[in-house]
Amino acid sequence: MEKCGGSRYEGFREQIMLQMQVAFTSYFEKFMGSRPDPELIRILVSMRLQGYMELIKGEYSVEERVRFAHEIGIHADAGTRALIQYLAEQKEACRR
Repeated sequence: MEKCGGSRYEGFREQIMLQMQVAFTSYFEKFMGSRPDPELIRILVSMRLQGYMELIKGEYSVEERVRFAHEIGIHADAGTRALIQYLAEQKEACRR
């Protein structure tokens, strides 16, 4: 994804990032009840994608990659729930 200029995969990273941004935005909207900050979503997507790139670049066995991907997902899910709760509380505080 990093050195694919001129190949058929040239826009792949941007395509994946856009798809992830749409998915993250939808998830946040569902549980927050409002649209999240697009820049926050862009940063979160970039962080997640970078984590998976580390798995691809690293010298790990298939079993280690699967385990790490699962553990990254658990961490991300817990962080996402906490962030949504925080943002919802901030939104509610602004209403008062």
